[in-house]
Amino acid sequence: MIKNYIKTAFRNLIKHKAFSLINISGLAIGMACCLLIIIFVQDELSYDKFHAKADRIYRMTSEENQRGIIANYPLVFSGVPSVLQNDYSEVLNFVRFDPRLNVLIGSGDKQFYEERLFYADASVFEVFTFPLIKGDPRTALKEPYSIVLTEKMAEKYFSGEDPIGQTLTIDNEHDYKIKGILKRIPRNSHIKFDFLASVATLEAQDPRYGKLWAWNCYAYLLLPGDYSYLGLERKFPDFIRRHRGEKAAQSYAFSLQPLTSIHLHSHLAYEIEASGDIRYVYIFSAIAFFILLIACINFMNLSTARSVNRAKEVGVRKVLGADRIRLTKQFLGESLFLSLVALPIAVALVELFLPAFNVLTGKDLRIDYFGNSVVLIGLTGILLFVGIISGSYPAFFLSTFRPSEVLKGKLKAGSGSSLFRKVLVVVQFSISIVLIAGTIIIYNQLDFIRNKKLGFDKDHVVVMPVSRSGIGQNFEAFKRELLQNPGVESVCGSTSLPSLLPTRSVFIPEGVEEGERLTLRNVLVDYDFIKTFGLEIKEGREFSRDFATDMKEAFVVNEAAAKEFGWDSAVGKRLIDLEGPKGHIVGVVKDFHFRSKHQRIEPLILSLLPSSRYVYFVSVKIKSSNISDTLAFLKSRWNAFSPGWPFEYFFLDDNFDRMYKSEDRLRQVFLTFTFLAIFIACLGLFGLAAFTAEQRTKEIGIRKVLGASVPGVVLLLSKEFIKWVLIANVIAWPVAYFALSRWLENFAYRISISWWVFIAAAFLALGIALVTVGFQAGKAALANPSDALRYE
Repeated sequence: MIKNYIKTAFRNLIKHKAFSLINISGLAIGMACCLLIIIFVQDELSYDKFHAKADRIYRMTSEENQRGIIANYPLVFSGVPSVLQNDYSEVLNFVRFDPRLNVLIGSGDKQFYEERLFYADASVFEVFTFPLIKGDPRTALKEPYSIVLTEKMAEKYFSGEDPIGQTLTIDNEHDYKIKGILKRIPRNSHIKFDFLASVATLEAQDPRYGKLWAWNCYAYLLLPGDYSYLGLERKFPDFIRRHRGEKAAQSYAFSLQPLTSIHLHSHLAYEIEASGDIRYVYIFSAIAFFILLIACINFMNLSTARSVNRAKEVGVRKVLGADRIRLTKQFLGESLFLSLVALPIAVALVELFLPAFNVLTGKDLRIDYFGNSVVLIGLTGILLFVGIISGSYPAFFLSTFRPSEVLKGKLKAGSGSSLFRKVLVVVQFSISIVLIAGTIIIYNQLDFIRNKKLGFDKDHVVVMPVSRSGIGQNFEAFKRELLQNPGVESVCGSTSLPSLLPTRSVFIPEGVEEGERLTLRNVLVDYDFIKTFGLEIKEGREFSRDFATDMKEAFVVNEAAAKEFGWDSAVGKRLIDLEGPKGHIVGVVKDFHFRSKHQRIEPLILSLLPSSRYVYFVSVKIKSSNISDTLAFLKSRWNAFSPGWPFEYFFLDDNFDRMYKSEDRLRQVFLTFTFLAIFIACLGLFGLAAFTAEQRTKEIGIRKVLGASVPGVVLLLSKEFIKWVLIANVIAWPVAYFALSRWLENFAYRISISWWVFIAAAFLALGIALVTVGFQAGKAALANPSDALRYE
């Protein structure tokens, strides 16, 4: 019996080649898209789950409530974890991470700036699963100035030699002894490093490190397996109250994040790396489902439309004793067979386009079809979903045919299922219109974020990280040398940059309640910072060498700071930096984005560098001509002032562009899958239009003989499809508006959803439908009427 069903299914496949091609193509593309998104979602959900104790590890975060403004950070003071372990038995262990950026590491004649050096506690190998290939995990990071490095870095610095026991020099200052070699850090870890140095080093360098309320670090706690972390969270207010006082307990709080939720659910300032977003996981999962659903709808539509071709077969089988259940099983089996044919094509498409998909998503995804249970379950699920969903209605519909009506020829093509087909087409185009509107809004919002004025000039600004090089001690002389070059317009030094999150200091502004202190962003700058970055003075003046008191008593604030202090006019107001100058505000600059435009502009205080040793970055505004010559000049001056430190630089606009890479990827992925969804919908519409034209062949011939024009015939065949698309718009618009409004709420600065977006989506969907249907309608209208009259 099964052999007979397979033979029948195969014959139908061969007999109706065009419709089989449409069905198989649509299903294969839908399956391929779904499989690609499944492995993307699996990768996003797998972050940090490779750790053996992942379900027991929690990261501490801190919250500050400052005059009703709440700020959350993934950092805590370095002494908090050890005191917690002493106070609460449920804290079994802890690990602190303290990353260092742009560190110069050397071995012999090899020197490189490295971005991924972390200091960590010796317990890191007990809490986390970062296996050592060589070395003892219990003692590798126990002593000061000990370090472990990954296999890749070992090869980079020692080229095949055994690095154990050898030394690495950091910042041309301290030698670190290599105690271990790490396996490659998995790419699905939110903590990625190339070097781990001992926290004992920091404690040796600065006795304040590890004190209860000093230094910030990333802290991870290990709790018992049967313990709810919420129980420990409830004890935090009392902990702060006992160790820091009642006032601190009212404005400061700790909380815990499960390790495996950090990548997708945490988007705090100072994250170790750019996180994923659970919202995009939901969006892509929904797109995968809708693409697969559209492909299934194609199959259902074409199967029910061509039901008359199987009607006599059904009638004969029923006369010979086949019951409805057996017929339903047969047609569901045929649907599964077609899905089985489409599946290897889908897998081939995935393998073909996986490299492009990796480029699109910025990942390095690989598919293990037999070793990865998620892929196996996904493939099986896709096969069954497509086979059962796409074959369900045709199977139940065909099995209801009455033998007497069928064998007497009373059944007309597509009869009985016309309304359901219309509903399915409306559903298809509703989904397509939502995706089109979504693509337009996402594109416009991300374009708005990218092109919204920053409030400063980022073009042609070359930034040189100073680190511990000799530039800091000789900054003024270095600056004078650079300004000698005609290609250099201005030079400034600072502790931070636009695009980097500045550190914070504690301030007491004029007019606040007695004893109240505000923790605000603070950047130390030189006299030419405002000029170099093209900041606009709104009130007062910029820093000036003409005023001797500016060095120790002057502040420039942004508009957000003036608003935070409740000042209509800020110039002349008193301001005290508890860690720096005490003086008055001399100027207000217009707000500018020193962070990503996802966040609102925070209050910012600028004050002058008390000494050139605080210069962390040298920013050089250069002319747009002869850039290569100017860069060569900068390198020569750097080498003259800082021998032994490699010249390194970046352009500020490139730094800003990196902040929006994930949005660019989202835009490209959404656009690609929207196009594929529309393409699959058009395949089905093309098939239905061909079927409609075929069923009305004789009618078209008669109309042409009676004088109907080609445009008239095209309109006749197209108007029903146009009506379906218009109905789809009515359904899609409110759905799209609601979903996109929710998505836009995640942006501090966002566009409004204009009416023209929905009109554009409607016209685009209508245009696509007209082109698709019009091709078949035109083909039928241009046919010879004599051939049409002889049809059948």
